[in-house]
Amino acid sequence: MSTDIHVVAVVDGKPGSAEAIVDVVAPCIAATRREQGCLSYTFHQDKERPDSFMFIETWASEDALERHAQSAHLKVLVDGLAPQTSRPLEVSVLQTLF
Repeated sequence: MSTDIHVVAVVDGKPGSAEAIVDVVAPCIAATRREQGCLSYTFHQDKERPDSFMFIETWASEDALERHAQSAHLKVLVDGLAPQTSRPLEVSVLQTLF
């Protein structure tokens, strides 16, 4: 069993918010990818619902994910997304079974 931590976070934007969401997220991507323990951090847009997005992340450990959760750039991202989203971020932390 892998010890990596996988995270999926769903961003459901308000209608017409896609461009504003991308503008909020873009500065956080490079900063997050430089974090110790970040193995992968990608941001995806739903092809059929352009105001819907998903982060797919892989972290080396729970500690690395916790440091990310406390980072200043993540706080800026979450605060910046709040007025653009139709509901709070849905974050799932996953454990690999097979």
